[in-house]
Amino acid sequence: MIVTESKNRKIKICDQILEEIYSQIQKNDYDPEKGGIIVGRENLNNENIILEYISKPLKNDICTRTRYTRKDEGHLKYFEGLYNENNGVYAYWGEWHTHPEDIPHYSIIDLKNWKRIGKEDPKGVQYHIIAGRKAFSVWRMKKGKICPKKICEVKWNEINL
Repeated sequence: MIVTESKNRKIKICDQILEEIYSQIQKNDYDPEKGGIIVGRENLNNENIILEYISKPLKNDICTRTRYTRKDEGHLKYFEGLYNENNGVYAYWGEWHTHPEDIPHYSIIDLKNWKRIGKEDPKGVQYHIIAGRKAFSVWRMKKGKICPKKICEVKWNEINL
């Protein structure tokens, strides 16, 4: 588990998320970007967040070498299943996807997507993960902000997967 802090709030990313994302990174020149949604829960006592689940790339998603577009309705069904099975404890917290670079940075396409998502999300904040070949980074995107804030970068070889 990775724990990072943002605005006096701890963000915990569970090992099963990291293992799945790591299995999807673009190891070869011909591998497409892959991604999905991030689902977690908020501790109401202290507002810390535990990110526990991600959806995997699905059949109707668009996956090319340099772009991932979530299109498949299965991501929403995955979230709804977790939400309903757990009495509304889980919430959507953001998106994840891979990039064909060692140390990832968001693109202008990512930024536009995150802003669009932010307008629709009543919580007003999301956490997005981009996984590169040697590291992954997490950004916090607040509703109404121009740019996201990078809250952590972790090298894959520094964690025990």
